[in-house]
Amino acid sequence: MLEWDLLEKTTFWIDDIDLDNANLGQVAEVAAQALGLLPEEVMVVDVRPGLLAFDILQKKVKPEAVAGKGESILQGLASLQGVLMGPNAAIHSEGVLGFIALDPKEVGEVLRTSADQARQVSEAVARRAIVFASGTEVIAGKIEDTNSPYIMQQLEKQGFTARFGGVLEDNAKLASARIEEALEAGFGLVITTGGVGAEDKDYSIEAILRLDPQAFTPWILKFTPDYRRHHKEGVRIAVGQMGIARIVALPGPHEEAILGCNSLLTGLAQGLDAESIAESIAAVIRERWRQAMKNGGYKHE
Repeated sequence: MLEWDLLEKTTFWIDDIDLDNANLGQVAEVAAQALGLLPEEVMVVDVRPGLLAFDILQKKVKPEAVAGKGESILQGLASLQGVLMGPNAAIHSEGVLGFIALDPKEVGEVLRTSADQARQVSEAVARRAIVFASGTEVIAGKIEDTNSPYIMQQLEKQGFTARFGGVLEDNAKLASARIEEALEAGFGLVITTGGVGAEDKDYSIEAILRLDPQAFTPWILKFTPDYRRHHKEGVRIAVGQMGIARIVALPGPHEEAILGCNSLLTGLAQGLDAESIAESIAAVIRERWRQAMKNGGYKHE
């Protein structure tokens, strides 16, 4: 369901209105009811001669609950004891809340237009991808980053615009900050490679969980940590969701990154949800491990 982000513009006010021993709780409740909000989600923040201001204690509102509701608010307030409404009383606001004062006859067309614009923006954002490598070895130039060029090439083949975001440090806080910056810049798909293993320098999973605590992080394999090289229970991948954007952590070994990337793109093309995509990626990499173990095993870098 479409929601409007208030973007810090949470105040609306009425001019040509006065209060005379009015109950502010009732005043706020009338406004909240008209806007489809709970009483505690609206409060009166300013009362002056000829002016009454409200603040909405929500970051997002449903368009149909806000647009064109100005007249309902004014009528509800006028019915309250102690509220003196002047002949020129009107509601004003900035940003999205300005739609409160919309003519009810125009609401339908405005909502249709907003929904169309939201879909266009969502589709455009969803096709913007950024790929990060990770690890001090890449930063120091000890190993070549073969994953990022491959993933960006595959993304572009599928109609994405893709760019390289650089190398994430082996630090969950710093890595999550870089990912968050990419999300704020309008990238709808953020992919990291590496840093998903069991060493104490592997923090890609933790970085994503800082942004989306509900991210899906299926295990590729599990083992008992030896607290020398392996400080964690095993190897995982991650698929998180932030609004309309996806965040995906793939392994560092190139063959695993290839498998994960291809599975991710297939899942996106099929419209799978985050959990299903995470499981599909994990499944193909687990199978590679099983086949490798049958053939004598291999080292996960």
